[in-house]
Amino acid sequence: MSLDPDGAGNATAERTQAPHDLSMTVVEYTGEPDRCTVSPRGLSGIAKLSTWITVDKAVVVDLNTMR
Repeated sequence: MSLDPDGAGNATAERTQAPHDLSMTVVEYTGEPDRCTVSPRGLSGIAKLSTWITVDKAVVVDLNTMR
């Protein structure tokens, strides 16, 4: 969303962007929840190090199932 006051309340600008090709890496742990890290493919440098999210694998669902 825009921080520009003229664009306040207009979240559609973010939604009209092309979808990202995402990569998911799963790390399995013994005695702890498995973790999934998701990030856009094709990034390098600072963008690669700062554009990701990690969640418990238990909360990851198949996109087609949720549609």
